[in-house]
Amino acid sequence: MVSLEQIKLLESKIARAIGFVNQVTEENSRLKKRNDELEEAIARLREEKAKVEEGIVSALGRLNQFEDAIERSLSAVKGPAAPRPPAAIPATAAPPAPPSSAYTVDEAGTNGEPGEEGGDGAESSSDAELDIF
Repeated sequence: MVSLEQIKLLESKIARAIGFVNQVTEENSRLKKRNDELEEAIARLREEKAKVEEGIVSALGRLNQFEDAIERSLSAVKGPAAPRPPAAIPATAAPPAPPSSAYTVDEAGTNGEPGEEGGDGAESSSDAELDIF
């Protein structure tokens, strides 16, 4: 036969189980809410990342346009390059650096690309630019 103590023990275990179920249900609701917040944050970060990438691409495009404009203005100012005799260089100007072993110098004094026998004649060694791209 079932005793009164066994019924009270069963009731207390059921009450405790109901408390655990309620606690887990509340925690599940909090976690779902937190998950939704994190998903929204991820969506915002992705949008911001796309905007940053778009800004970088735009800035690089403007930089290319600026570089092209500078090159056009320099070539317009220089005009076609004519060979300069060494006597035409003022004494106060620093002497041109000797060419490295990777570059060659043609008769006109222009630097060529590695492996070339001479440059295109567009720039003299004293007017050479540093191209970082």
